[in-house]
Amino acid sequence: MLFAYCRVSSIDQNVERQIEAIQNFSKEKYNCHIDEDNIYIDKATGKDFNRESWLNLQRFLRKDDILIIKELDRLGRDKLMIVEALNMLKKRGVRLHILDVPTTLICFDEQDEYAKSMLDMVNNVLIEVLSTIAEAERKRIKARQAEGIAIAQREGKYSKERRKLKPSDLPDNFPKLYKKWKAKNITAVEFAVLLNIKSRSTLYRWIKLYEKEVLKR
Repeated sequence: MLFAYCRVSSIDQNVERQIEAIQNFSKEKYNCHIDEDNIYIDKATGKDFNRESWLNLQRFLRKDDILIIKELDRLGRDKLMIVEALNMLKKRGVRLHILDVPTTLICFDEQDEYAKSMLDMVNNVLIEVLSTIAEAERKRIKARQAEGIAIAQREGKYSKERRKLKPSDLPDNFPKLYKKWKAKNITAVEFAVLLNIKSRSTLYRWIKLYEKEVLKR
């Protein structure tokens, strides 16, 4: 069975470019498109793998399944965790295609052990390089954020204190979407997208406020 995994770092980013590239490859390679139910999307940071859709995807992957991702850093930006995830897929017998690692797109006869071992070696080298680059980029982003905070602090424009939320801050459609979320008809990511919230932490602040200040009245 064919599966796809896509990730962007924030809720307001679009995954259509990734989906289109994956579907085009699937059509060319396997003469079919991936079913929408088998496309798993996370809108979360790549610094760890505790992501809702990635964890759900793992529940369904079986031996001889095929997983397609557009770029290695869509899987994540932590080198050790990338390697751990790849080892997990390999142990399960899941075939992984990474569109920006061309050698992962090659299929050899299962009987050709020499060709397979050589290909594995090449893949391991490429993945080592790309995962190192992905982790370095994450560290650069973190460093730039720290520099921005330091500048804001020097200029007196930075504060760790959050503005206290009030029930009147909640969107009009929050109660309706909250009921759907509690009934597990939508995920937390979908809940946030429908509210046009950029981070899951903000969503949970709103949920806490709603449950404490509105539902318990």
